[in-house]
Amino acid sequence: MIDRDLYKKNFMQYNILNWRCPICRSNLQIENDKFLYDENYEVKILSEKEKLELLETNTLKYTAFLKCLNKDCQEVIISSGSGFVKEEFYDTREGGYYSLVNYFTPKFFYPPLHIFKIPKDTPKDVSEAIISSFSFIFSNQSAAANQIRIALECLLTHLKVNRFKTVKRKRKRLNLHPRIGLLSSKYQKIIDVCLAIKWLGNAGSHCDDKMNFDDVFDGYDMLLFVLEELYDNKHEHVKKIAKSINEKKGI
Repeated sequence: MIDRDLYKKNFMQYNILNWRCPICRSNLQIENDKFLYDENYEVKILSEKEKLELLETNTLKYTAFLKCLNKDCQEVIISSGSGFVKEEFYDTREGGYYSLVNYFTPKFFYPPLHIFKIPKDTPKDVSEAIISSFSFIFSNQSAAANQIRIALECLLTHLKVNRFKTVKRKRKRLNLHPRIGLLSSKYQKIIDVCLAIKWLGNAGSHCDDKMNFDDVFDGYDMLLFVLEELYDNKHEHVKKIAKSINEKKGI
């Protein structure tokens, strides 16, 4: 399963989370001289006492540059989002003290973080739809879920599933549900998972269905399962060994 908690947590300027470079998967680091934040306008005009009443509510906004720590990559990622102030207690030998700490919540990354590693043989248009979903995950979970659905549509086309049917000599586009039903028996292992992805994607298209992080990450877990079944050969040698033994009925 994908570590979804990594993407749900807030961070501090000098203690970012274990985000990975979308190019080489190495760790990213904030360039401290390129991290800027400020209070929202409606907060700036308040007194210090009034600001204290807004602790743990979004009163900040930030923009930052993150850099890949891999010397052979050094990709630069731009991030922006919101932030809040929280009162933290620090325990010391002298008895401890309270301090105000800024926490930040990402809403945008460019290029987007890759939430999971897409198998290298995944068709290009499928990968593009997945990466598009990654770009929405922090700001619009419904849009992210809808892009998962689009990725599935593209995937079925690569699996040679018809997109149209002829009714009374007229060409009619097939919806996603019947297309999944047209998958051949060799894809039996992924059919139920594809149906679940479809339902989740449908929910992302309706204004009255509110998606959240966990809903979308459920979709990512399922989509990754499908892609690994189709395009990741890490278990192929085991299947070949099993087939050989079964054919010989022994070793």
